[in-house]
Amino acid sequence: MEKKRILPNGIELFSYRADGTHSFFLSLFLRAGSMYEREGESGITHFFEHIAIRNINKLMGGELYALLDREGIEFNASTFGEMVQFYVSGSPESLPTAARIMAHLFSPIVLSRDEIDAERGRIKAEIRELDEASSLAAIAAREVYSGTTLARPITGTLGEVSKISARSLEDFRRRTFIPENLFFYLTGAFTEDDLDTLASAVGHTPLSFGEPHTNIAPVPDKFGKRGGSVLIKNADFTKVKLSFDIDMSRVSVPECDLLYEHLFGGYSSRMFIELSERQGLLYDISGSVERYKNIGVFGFSFEIREAKLELALETVVEILRDLKRNPPAPERCMKAGFVKNAAMLLDDPRELNFTLAYDNHILDLGYSSLEERVAAYDAVTPEALSRAAGEIFTVSNLTLTVKGNKKKIKTERLADIISLLGAD
Repeated sequence: MEKKRILPNGIELFSYRADGTHSFFLSLFLRAGSMYEREGESGITHFFEHIAIRNINKLMGGELYALLDREGIEFNASTFGEMVQFYVSGSPESLPTAARIMAHLFSPIVLSRDEIDAERGRIKAEIRELDEASSLAAIAAREVYSGTTLARPITGTLGEVSKISARSLEDFRRRTFIPENLFFYLTGAFTEDDLDTLASAVGHTPLSFGEPHTNIAPVPDKFGKRGGSVLIKNADFTKVKLSFDIDMSRVSVPECDLLYEHLFGGYSSRMFIELSERQGLLYDISGSVERYKNIGVFGFSFEIREAKLELALETVVEILRDLKRNPPAPERCMKAGFVKNAAMLLDDPRELNFTLAYDNHILDLGYSSLEERVAAYDAVTPEALSRAAGEIFTVSNLTLTVKGNKKKIKTERLADIISLLGAD
């Protein structure tokens, strides 16, 4: 059962004990990210993630990394479009040390200009080495989220990162680190005394007032009225990405997850069996479901021989059309990971931590226990999945992006194929 404390400074501390485990996993979730960044500060959230850890090391006299190694603690962070997760994990006896480390996140930035510039150099190297701006995923995101903050890369660009100053980073920290934008989540092995220790370490730092972040995504102008747009970028290989808008008021999170599992989630998933096993058109197909409180994107991509592009796309469209017309058999609803195997989350404090924190306090689904989450997935019927497919997989929701030989790929033919999905 999830438990909640409200600390003296207004921060919420959630915990979910998993008996039988031998480690803890503690996260600080910050509702921030590219979605909330102001004009001219693209990439500042990711920059701050880096700076915060470097700042802790300086506050600890340069001993942070030696302490982590000595105690066998993992400490890191990840930035997403709508949040940052700072996390620390290790043996339960190291939880007091973890609490002290996390408490430093609330301290002002004390780094010198040279130290900030050193981290800036590392971030620029990350941007260059990943070269994500030219990826099909980034091209699709810019098209799908055109005109909104979500079209921006999480890391920012080389030019934007160059302009971020120490003053702007500290201003970002103060206006973002407000009680409404923060919460802690602790999972795994811990005691009530550990919770008291954590609350004492992080619960008394005065916090600023600022603008709460609500996870309501900016809605692109073309949302739900794409008309099956096709965008082709020149490349010496052929790769395809289909991105479908989701109105999250009309489709539930469990329905989205089970649709994804049915289509792509394993070796018996529908797309893999047809495109890879039966026809041998491709080796693998990958995707994700991006979700905010109001909207989302159901996306998947695959690499294909140019000569087989039209056949592969026809096959995809036919599978989606059939799913809209015919509910899958109950045994093909792919619930095992969410129902039968759900208790396995209790064996993995890291996965349990992210799953419950994200579901309950980023998407605000409000499961009080793992059992409630199981019940939500178990209640999804084959007919509900077919109905959800009908809501999502329409030409009005679809953006098709392709990297390939622009001279040889027939845009009109691709548009004709995806038009078979229909408007509703």
